Formats: sequence, C-alpha cells, structure tokens
Amino acid sequence: MKIIEIDNYPDFFNLKESWNEVLLKSNHSIFSTWEWLSTWWKHFGKDKRLVVLLAENDGKILGIAPLVYSVQRLFGLRQGKIEFIGTSTSDYTDFILTNKGEECIQSFIEYVNNLAEKWKCIELSDIPENSKSLPTLRKISRNVKPVHKCHFTSLPKSYDIFLKSLSRNLRYDLHRSSRRLEKDGYKVNFADYSGTGSFDKGMRIFFELHQKRWTSRGFSGVYAKEKYRNFHLDIAKSFSQKGWLGLYALELSGRPVSALYGFKYHSKYYDYLSGLDPAFYRYSVGNLLKAHVMSQCIRQGLNEFDFMRGAEEYKDRWNTMTRWNRQAIITRRGFLEDIEYRLYDKYWQQGSRLKYIVKNAPRTLARTLDK
Repeated sequence: MKIIEIDNYPDFFNLKESWNEVLLKSNHSIFSTWEWLSTWWKHFGKDKRLVVLLAENDGKILGIAPLVYSVQRLFGLRQGKIEFIGTSTSDYTDFILTNKGEECIQSFIEYVNNLAEKWKCIELSDIPENSKSLPTLRKISRNVKPVHKCHFTSLPKSYDIFLKSLSRNLRYDLHRSSRRLEKDGYKVNFADYSGTGSFDKGMRIFFELHQKRWTSRGFSGVYAKEKYRNFHLDIAKSFSQKGWLGLYALELSGRPVSALYGFKYHSKYYDYLSGLDPAFYRYSVGNLLKAHVMSQCIRQGLNEFDFMRGAEEYKDRWNTMTRWNRQAIITRRGFLEDIEYRLYDKYWQQGSRLKYIVKNAPRTLARTLDK
C-alpha cells in the first residue's frame, strides 16, 4: 500500500472527482464531502498545514485521511496537534474508507508518525459510533471515549404516523401554538430558501435570527464573526446547487421569526443550527418550523432527522434515539511522550477553562447585576 500526501490547496482542489468516487463506496456523512472540507480549508486553513493522505493500491484509492496540523498557543505554551479537517465545525468526522480499512488506518498513522512537524497527539474527535474506523482505533489508541451525545429520529412514510409517535404534550403544544397565531391575526407562511435563487436571502434571515437569539442571552453568537458567515454562505451556495441545502423560515404576516439551517444528504436531514426571534417565544415558533421541516422531509422521502451533537432537553420531546460520537487520542510512541502529553493535556484543559472564565467575566457580571 502506498501513501500519497496532499499538502497544498491547488492539489486538494483537483482531488474533487477522485474524492467523490471514493465517497460513493464508503459509509460517510455530509461532513466528509469534498465540498464541505475544501470550503472549510479555504476559510479556516490559515496558519495550519494540510495533511490529506491517500492510501493507494494498484492505482486505486482505498482510503482518505483528511487531516490538518496546527499549533495551539495558551499562556505562552505551544501544542502541536493533528486532527481531522473541520473539527469543531463538523458534527461528524472520520476516515473515508472503501476497502482494507485497518491497513489504511495503520498506514496513515505510521506516515503521520514520521512527519517532520512536532506534534504531541493525534486527536480524532466526533467519530460516529457506527464508524468502521473504531475497531482499529481501539487497537492503536490509548484512549477512545464517548464525547458527544447525538439525537436522531426515524421518519416514517407519512406525517400523520410521525405525529402519532410524538408525546401528547408536544402534539398539544403544536396545535395550541397554531391556534394562538390564528387568534392573534397572524398570517403564517413557511418559506423554503433552499434554492439557488433564494439561499442568499435565506441565509441573511438565518444569521439575523440566530444572532437575536444569542444576544438576548447576553452572548455575541458565532455569526458575529465575518469568517463564519462567509464560510456558511459559501457552503449554502455550493449545497443549493447540488440539492443538499435545507434552509427554511417561518414568517408571520411577512416577518421572519424562526429559521432552520440544515442539509439534505443520502436520505437524511442534518439539523445544523436554528435561529428565532425571542419576541415570539410564546408561540413556540421553533417547534412549529421544525415540525414543518420534518413534514417536508417525509414528503421528499428522507428517512431520518438528525439533531446531531448536543444533549439539549428539547430534543427528547421529538421521540428521539441517541448515538454517541467517539474521540480517539493517539500519542507519539514512547513512555516519556505519553507522560508528557497527559500532563500537558491536563494543564491545557484547565488553562482553556480559566481563559474562558476570564474572557467572559465582564459579561457574566453585567448579567448578574441586571437581575
């Protein structure tokens, strides 16, 4: 088996056709597509090194390791780390494997062990629990553990059947919210902004509502940063052209009050993020929109609605089941390297927590004084 390294964007860009051929033969999520990962690298690859590895045998690509090397700094210390491209932004990450998966992964790790860059660990986060990579990673990693709980619900053949599967309380809440809106004179409209001609408007609505939700809680929200807005605008454009975008809004008498941003891929809807106007909380506009999107998904033949990472209580109301994402940590060979990593990682976690507290102290104090 031969390992080929791709370490620059032009070569990564030219991999599109080959990448998609490998995807067709593998079990993967939308976060492993070339479109998602290449767009992520375009926006977030600064100060990082691309380490995309291809495992070839007889001229055929059997596996891909979409990796990145970066150096993180905290309180004057530096930590070199290898991880999957898109980590933290992607709800699922993994190797892309078609055949000889164990041999591919072992070859990838062997290659990374010989990189010139100084790294303390390979930290592979958010690997789905049904991933074919996990058995091999458990053999070569000192630590494979659950890190994120993911909720999902199966979608039946009809929306009526789905409604009957929900709790009586949720069904009542949806019905009551619809009656309240009608009684208060609102004209309800569910808008689909997934198309190539409307995604831009839909994303602007989504950004605004997402920010409203977070600023009402005293936080800035992720889309206060231009680079995140630009990344998702590029994703929405690309995905709308391929029919992968699922972008919806609930409008009351022409005013957008709730938005849902997600992806439709391989018979599944990925519920990525939502936004809503806090002034309309009492109408449960978020639940109304989610129910409408689930109805749309059923009509389109999708069979799963994936709420993805996060153990928020509201997800339990939708008759969900759970899966756990795993994290695998691989250290450089040797006893001393392992001890060094464990001490360093413990300090890093405590330092990151302290940095967050210090950064948010003024906001936390202000919110306390306002009560």
